[in-house]
Formats: sequence, structure tokens, C-alpha cells
Amino acid sequence: MAIVLASGRNAPVLARRPERLLVEGYRAWLSGYETGSIDCWEIGWQVFVDELGSSQARRLYGEISYWVRETRGCAAQQLRCFPYGCQCLCRDECLLLALVAAVQNGNDESVARAVGHLAAEEKQEALHRAARCLAEALDDIHQRLLPVPPHVIDDVAGRPCLTMFH
Repeated sequence: MAIVLASGRNAPVLARRPERLLVEGYRAWLSGYETGSIDCWEIGWQVFVDELGSSQARRLYGEISYWVRETRGCAAQQLRCFPYGCQCLCRDECLLLALVAAVQNGNDESVARAVGHLAAEEKQEALHRAARCLAEALDDIHQRLLPVPPHVIDDVAGRPCLTMFH
């Protein structure tokens, strides 16, 4: 399945800076937590500095750290990610990207669908709150994610975790 950009181009989602920063930041932090290696976080930090400069990178990378930590704690199952630099997204990466995009774009139905697929009911508000903080940080530096419709979120959620989405 290809996720086609709203512009109609069938380009990789990670060709856009906002999506690339969110996904690569998620991958760096999640990989660091899973491996216990600070090297993962350092690679992520360098991506952010190269893309944004150190001033904007500091705030956004800090928010990514908080968001990943909270997301891990709220997730109904162990979260997965593809390796750094991979141009495909796995199911969890798609759902998390869709959640933050839905918050940024004010799409309550997409927020509810994404949160419902990611977290148990008692942890959904905490997941939504963390996504709001990250969405605000992205907005503060003019990085707007493209919206993901609710039916796409449901379709992605029904796929095996390591399905490749382009």
C-alpha cells in the first residue's frame, strides 16, 4: 500500500521535512530505549541539527523524547520501528505519524481512531496529551504534517506490524 501525499504526488512520505523529522526522531529514541545505546540518540540529534540548526533542534528533539517516552508507556503492545534512514514506514510509525498529524490538523475523528488503535482506553488521554505537545512544538517551527484520513488509519491498523508503507 502506498500512502499518497495530499498533493496527489506518489512520493515517499519521508521526502517531506515534517514527516521525516517526526519519524527519524521516533526511530532514534525508540531504538535508544530498546538497545540502551546513546549512539541512537546522537544520530537522531545530528539529523535534527542538520535539518533545523541547533536552536530549533533543541526544543523539537526534547519534545520527541517526551513523546516517545509517553507513547511507549501508553502503548497497548510493544512499539516497533524500521531502522534509521529506511524510506518505508511500519504500521506503528504510520499510526503515530497519523496521530500527531490529526492533532495538528484538528481532525478529532482521526485522533480518536489513531489513539484507539495504539493505546488501552485508560491510557488514551495521556497519549493524546503527548501528541498535542509534539504537535505544538512542530507548529512553533512551522513544520506542518499532512493530514491522514480516518479510513487510512483503520486500514493501516489492520495490517501486520512490519508491513512496509511507502
